[in-house]
Amino acid sequence: MTTFCLDTVLQAEILPSLPAVAVKVLALDPDLAAAELARVIAQDAPLSARILKAANSPLYAPASPVGNIKRAIILLGNRQVRTLSLAFSLVPLQNARLDFTRFWQHSLATAVGTRRLLKLMSPRQVEEGFTAGLLADIGAILLAGAQAERYAEVLTRREAAASLDEAEHAVFGFDHTALGLAAARRWRFPEGLLAVIEHHRDPRGFNGSGDLSLLVGAVHLAGLAAEFLHGDHPEHGKGGFERAAGDVPALKEIAFDSFVQEVDEEAREISTWMGIHQPPERSIAELLEEANKKLVAISSEYEEVIEWIYRTQVDLIRRPEK
Repeated sequence: MTTFCLDTVLQAEILPSLPAVAVKVLALDPDLAAAELARVIAQDAPLSARILKAANSPLYAPASPVGNIKRAIILLGNRQVRTLSLAFSLVPLQNARLDFTRFWQHSLATAVGTRRLLKLMSPRQVEEGFTAGLLADIGAILLAGAQAERYAEVLTRREAAASLDEAEHAVFGFDHTALGLAAARRWRFPEGLLAVIEHHRDPRGFNGSGDLSLLVGAVHLAGLAAEFLHGDHPEHGKGGFERAAGDVPALKEIAFDSFVQEVDEEAREISTWMGIHQPPERSIAELLEEANKKLVAISSEYEEVIEWIYRTQVDLIRRPEK
């Protein structure tokens, strides 16, 4: 079933907004010479412009302005350009039934957060971290784009308290992680991105190398920060981030409040050249206050449950046997 759906998603008829040039780029050898990759990308003026904007952005901080695609590819690397080409081509994707804006807001915040965390956790993976965070949940946009009517049912089920994965399994028999991983393998994405797509939601089951574990962990943490900024339950993002970050030695001194503020500001700046609409600015202080109140309430409920269990156990111990 997964293979069938993947084939459906990748049909040009299903995703008419995915330019032919992006499809060509994905079909190329990841180790193709920069000149040949540049020749293909140059056939799409909007894509070329976005690649150049990325190369000249503070993300990559070139020593001098990058004026052509070939130099941009040399600066960013073939594999980075291939994955960015896919992201840039998917961002404009629209559907009458679904609004993908929030998905990209969350993904961009995850990308920015991943990059910032890797500066502390694994500096040599910083650049790879941005695209890994951006495309970690690519399966969701592919599945929603190909099966909009059925995916609307997924979202309805999720509103009824089912998790996203459970809702997708109920409707399709598989989830967006499986689809994203299958697509990434077909497009010959690098090992790090494959690991991120498969394990970033729950990195505890990942047993890869040290570098890959750090990359997957960084995307997981950044996703929690993005949940705080753009999700329905900011308290889950804040609480989850602080618990998980506390187990990472390199992040012992990180302050969640200032971290999410910096992520939000940088994501808003990057969104202008990525074409991602951002919601009206909301005070991070207000979000933090809302999350903290809910976390206190959750903690109080937990303590009440623990107290009830304790009283029940005491009563059982004291109750005389008949």
